[in-house]
Amino acid sequence: MKILSITTATNHLSVALNDGDKIWEKNEEDHRNHSEHLDPLINELLKENDLTLKDIDRFAVAEGPGSYTGLRIGITTAKMFASILNKDLVGVSTLAALANGASDGLIVSELDARNKNFFAGVYHKANGRLENLVPDGHYHLDDLMNKVKDVGLSEQVIFVGSPIEKYQDEIKDLLGSDNFTQDAGDNQIHAGEIGKLALNKEAVDPDKMVPKYLRRTQAEMDWHKKTGKAFGPDSDYVEEV
Repeated sequence: MKILSITTATNHLSVALNDGDKIWEKNEEDHRNHSEHLDPLINELLKENDLTLKDIDRFAVAEGPGSYTGLRIGITTAKMFASILNKDLVGVSTLAALANGASDGLIVSELDARNKNFFAGVYHKANGRLENLVPDGHYHLDDLMNKVKDVGLSEQVIFVGSPIEKYQDEIKDLLGSDNFTQDAGDNQIHAGEIGKLALNKEAVDPDKMVPKYLRRTQAEMDWHKKTGKAFGPDSDYVEEV
Protein backbone atom coordinates (compact mmCIF):
# COMPACT_ATOMS: atom_id res chain seq x y z
CA MET A 1 0.00 0.00 0.00
CA LYS A 2 1.34 3.40 -0.99
CA ILE A 3 0.68 5.98 1.74
CA LEU A 4 1.39 9.69 1.30
CA SER A 5 1.78 11.36 4.70
CA ILE A 6 1.88 15.01 5.69
CA THR A 7 2.66 16.97 8.83
CA THR A 8 2.39 20.74 9.08
CA ALA A 9 1.69 20.67 12.82
CA THR A 10 4.85 22.58 13.78
CA ASN A 11 7.50 24.67 12.02
CA HIS A 12 8.95 21.37 10.77
CA LEU A 13 7.33 20.52 7.44
CA SER A 14 7.52 16.85 6.46
CA VAL A 15 6.02 14.72 3.70
CA ALA A 16 6.67 11.03 3.11
CA LEU A 17 5.82 8.12 0.88
CA ASN A 18 5.50 4.78 2.67
CA ASP A 19 5.38 1.63 0.56
CA GLY A 20 5.78 -1.52 2.63
CA ASP A 21 9.06 -1.26 4.52
CA LYS A 22 10.36 1.50 2.25
CA ILE A 23 10.08 5.17 3.22
CA TRP A 24 10.99 8.21 1.14
CA GLU A 25 10.77 11.45 3.10
CA LYS A 26 11.35 15.15 2.51
CA ASN A 27 11.70 17.73 5.29
CA GLU A 28 11.99 21.48 5.61
CA GLU A 29 12.84 23.21 8.88
CA ASP A 30 11.82 26.68 10.08
CA HIS A 31 9.74 27.61 7.05
CA ARG A 32 6.74 29.37 8.56
CA ASN A 33 4.65 29.47 5.39
CA HIS A 34 3.72 25.83 4.92
CA SER A 35 0.96 26.81 2.50
CA GLU A 36 3.61 27.81 -0.07
CA HIS A 37 6.02 24.93 0.49
CA LEU A 38 3.75 21.91 0.99
CA ASP A 39 2.54 21.29 -2.56
CA PRO A 40 5.99 21.72 -4.19
CA LEU A 41 7.49 19.31 -1.65
CA ILE A 42 4.80 16.72 -2.41
CA ASN A 43 5.34 17.16 -6.15
CA GLU A 44 9.09 16.65 -5.74
CA LEU A 45 8.55 13.47 -3.72
CA LEU A 46 6.12 12.01 -6.27
CA LYS A 47 8.25 12.98 -9.26
CA GLU A 48 11.36 11.37 -7.78
CA ASN A 49 9.41 8.12 -7.39
CA ASP A 50 7.72 8.28 -10.82
CA LEU A 51 4.28 8.54 -9.24
CA THR A 52 1.25 10.80 -9.39
CA LEU A 53 -1.37 11.44 -6.75
CA LYS A 54 -3.61 8.90 -8.49
CA ASP A 55 -1.09 6.17 -7.61
CA ILE A 56 -1.49 6.81 -3.88
CA ASP A 57 -3.73 4.35 -2.01
CA ARG A 58 -4.07 6.23 1.25
CA PHE A 59 -3.44 9.75 2.52
CA ALA A 60 -2.42 10.35 6.13
CA VAL A 61 -2.00 13.59 8.04
CA ALA A 62 -1.04 14.81 11.51
CA GLU A 63 -4.42 15.73 12.99
CA GLY A 64 -3.12 17.51 16.11
CA PRO A 65 -2.16 18.89 18.44
CA GLY A 66 0.00 21.62 16.99
CA SER A 67 -0.17 25.04 15.40
CA TYR A 68 -3.78 25.95 14.66
CA THR A 69 -2.94 27.41 11.25
CA GLY A 70 -0.44 24.68 10.44
CA LEU A 71 -2.87 21.88 11.21
CA ARG A 72 -5.53 23.41 9.01
CA ILE A 73 -3.12 23.62 6.06
CA GLY A 74 -2.11 19.97 6.25
CA ILE A 75 -5.55 18.60 6.98
CA THR A 76 -7.24 20.66 4.25
CA THR A 77 -4.69 19.44 1.71
CA ALA A 78 -5.06 15.78 2.70
CA LYS A 79 -8.86 16.02 2.75
CA MET A 80 -8.88 17.56 -0.72
CA PHE A 81 -6.66 14.83 -2.18
CA ALA A 82 -8.66 12.02 -0.59
CA SER A 83 -12.02 13.48 -1.56
CA ILE A 84 -11.20 14.31 -5.17
CA LEU A 85 -9.40 11.01 -5.81
CA ASN A 86 -11.80 8.89 -3.73
CA LYS A 87 -8.96 7.46 -1.65
CA ASP A 88 -8.59 6.57 2.03
CA LEU A 89 -7.87 9.32 4.55
CA VAL A 90 -6.38 8.70 7.99
CA GLY A 91 -5.64 11.14 10.80
CA VAL A 92 -2.73 10.38 13.12
CA SER A 93 -1.93 11.96 16.47
CA THR A 94 1.00 14.36 16.26
CA LEU A 95 2.18 13.11 19.65
CA ALA A 96 1.91 9.47 18.67
CA ALA A 97 4.02 10.15 15.58
CA LEU A 98 6.63 11.85 17.76
CA ALA A 99 6.66 8.92 20.17
CA ASN A 100 6.88 6.39 17.35
CA GLY A 101 10.11 8.00 16.19
CA ALA A 102 11.69 7.96 19.66
CA SER A 103 13.80 5.36 21.41
CA ASP A 104 12.10 2.37 23.03
CA GLY A 105 10.92 2.93 26.61
CA LEU A 106 8.56 5.10 28.62
CA ILE A 107 8.01 8.17 26.46
CA VAL A 108 6.59 11.59 27.27
CA SER A 109 5.69 13.02 23.87
CA GLU A 110 5.24 16.76 24.28
CA LEU A 111 4.98 20.17 22.63
CA ASP A 112 5.58 23.24 24.76
CA ALA A 113 2.37 25.29 24.97
CA ARG A 114 3.98 28.03 27.12
CA ASN A 115 3.59 29.00 30.75
CA LYS A 116 4.56 25.48 31.88
CA ASN A 117 1.73 23.97 29.86
CA PHE A 118 2.22 21.20 27.33
CA PHE A 119 0.34 19.31 24.69
CA ALA A 120 1.42 15.87 25.75
CA GLY A 121 0.72 12.18 25.94
CA VAL A 122 2.57 9.33 27.63
CA TYR A 123 3.45 6.28 25.57
CA HIS A 124 5.38 3.04 25.89
CA LYS A 125 7.31 1.74 22.92
CA ALA A 126 8.84 -1.72 22.65
CA ASN A 127 9.65 -4.00 19.72
CA GLY A 128 7.95 -1.71 17.21
CA ARG A 129 4.71 -1.55 19.21
CA LEU A 130 3.42 1.78 20.57
CA GLU A 131 0.97 1.90 23.47
CA ASN A 132 -0.73 5.05 24.73
CA LEU A 133 -0.69 5.13 28.56
CA VAL A 134 -1.88 8.69 29.21
CA PRO A 135 -4.26 10.23 26.65
CA ASP A 136 -3.10 13.17 24.57
CA GLY A 137 -4.15 16.37 26.27
CA HIS A 138 -3.28 19.88 27.36
CA TYR A 139 -1.50 19.56 30.72
CA HIS A 140 0.28 21.79 33.18
CA LEU A 141 3.77 20.48 33.96
CA ASP A 142 2.74 19.50 37.52
CA ASP A 143 -0.25 17.50 36.32
CA LEU A 144 1.72 15.88 33.53
CA MET A 145 4.49 14.70 35.86
CA ASN A 146 1.92 13.33 38.32
CA LYS A 147 0.43 11.28 35.49
CA VAL A 148 3.88 9.99 34.57
CA LYS A 149 4.43 8.92 38.19
CA ASP A 150 1.04 7.20 38.21
CA VAL A 151 2.14 5.11 35.22
CA GLY A 152 5.25 4.02 37.11
CA LEU A 153 8.94 4.86 36.99
CA SER A 154 10.40 1.40 36.53
CA GLU A 155 12.49 2.58 33.58
CA GLN A 156 14.07 5.77 32.32
CA VAL A 157 11.62 8.43 31.15
CA ILE A 158 12.32 9.70 27.64
CA PHE A 159 11.04 13.13 26.62
CA VAL A 160 10.58 13.70 22.90
CA GLY A 161 9.46 16.93 21.27
CA SER A 162 10.16 20.37 22.70
CA PRO A 163 13.45 20.82 24.60
CA ILE A 164 13.09 20.25 28.36
CA GLU A 165 16.40 21.80 29.39
CA LYS A 166 14.88 24.79 31.19
CA TYR A 167 12.51 22.50 33.12
CA GLN A 168 15.14 19.98 34.26
CA ASP A 169 15.13 20.96 37.95
CA GLU A 170 11.33 21.13 38.18
CA ILE A 171 10.90 17.78 36.45
CA LYS A 172 13.43 16.22 38.82
CA ASP A 173 11.56 17.59 41.85
CA LEU A 174 8.13 16.59 40.52
CA LEU A 175 9.18 13.07 39.55
CA GLY A 176 11.34 12.58 42.61
CA SER A 177 13.92 11.13 40.26
CA ASP A 178 16.62 12.21 37.83
CA ASN A 179 16.17 9.11 35.68
CA PHE A 180 14.91 10.99 32.62
CA THR A 181 16.42 12.32 29.42
CA GLN A 182 15.66 14.05 26.14
CA ASP A 183 15.47 11.62 23.23
CA ALA A 184 18.74 11.37 21.32
CA GLY A 185 17.04 11.90 17.94
CA ASP A 186 16.11 15.19 16.29
CA ASN A 187 12.85 15.47 18.28
CA GLN A 188 10.88 16.42 15.17
CA ILE A 189 7.64 15.05 13.77
CA HIS A 190 8.39 12.96 10.71
CA ALA A 191 5.80 12.10 8.09
CA GLY A 192 7.32 8.64 7.70
CA GLU A 193 6.23 7.83 11.26
CA ILE A 194 2.73 9.05 10.44
CA GLY A 195 2.68 6.67 7.49
CA LYS A 196 3.71 3.74 9.68
CA LEU A 197 0.91 4.42 12.16
CA ALA A 198 -1.62 5.07 9.38
CA LEU A 199 -1.17 1.64 7.82
CA ASN A 200 -3.52 -0.13 10.22
CA LYS A 201 -5.80 2.74 11.21
CA GLU A 202 -9.38 2.95 10.06
CA ALA A 203 -10.01 5.47 7.31
CA VAL A 204 -12.34 8.39 8.01
CA ASP A 205 -14.80 10.41 5.96
CA PRO A 206 -12.83 13.40 4.60
CA ASP A 207 -15.82 15.67 5.16
CA LYS A 208 -15.84 14.82 8.86
CA MET A 209 -12.16 15.14 9.70
CA VAL A 210 -11.36 18.15 11.89
CA PRO A 211 -8.15 19.18 13.67
CA LYS A 212 -7.66 17.91 17.22
CA TYR A 213 -6.38 21.07 18.87
CA LEU A 214 -6.77 19.67 22.44
CA ARG A 215 -7.69 23.11 23.75
CA ARG A 216 -10.17 25.71 22.62
CA THR A 217 -9.06 28.33 20.13
CA GLN A 218 -9.03 32.01 21.08
CA ALA A 219 -11.88 32.55 18.62
CA GLU A 220 -14.01 30.04 20.53
CA MET A 221 -13.19 31.65 23.85
CA ASP A 222 -13.97 35.14 22.55
CA TRP A 223 -17.24 33.93 21.02
CA HIS A 224 -18.27 32.22 24.26
CA LYS A 225 -17.44 35.32 26.31
CA LYS A 226 -19.34 37.59 23.93
CA THR A 227 -22.48 35.47 23.52
CA GLY A 228 -22.62 33.45 26.75
CA LYS A 229 -23.69 30.46 24.67
CA ALA A 230 -22.48 26.93 25.32
CA PHE A 231 -19.69 25.60 23.15
CA GLY A 232 -20.95 23.66 20.18
CA PRO A 233 -19.66 22.22 16.90
CA ASP A 234 -16.68 23.94 15.34
CA SER A 235 -18.72 26.10 12.96
CA ASP A 236 -21.09 27.46 15.63
CA TYR A 237 -18.72 30.07 17.00
CA VAL A 238 -17.81 31.65 13.67
CA GLU A 239 -19.24 35.15 13.54
CA GLU A 240 -20.41 36.56 10.21
CA VAL A 241 -19.21 40.12 9.58
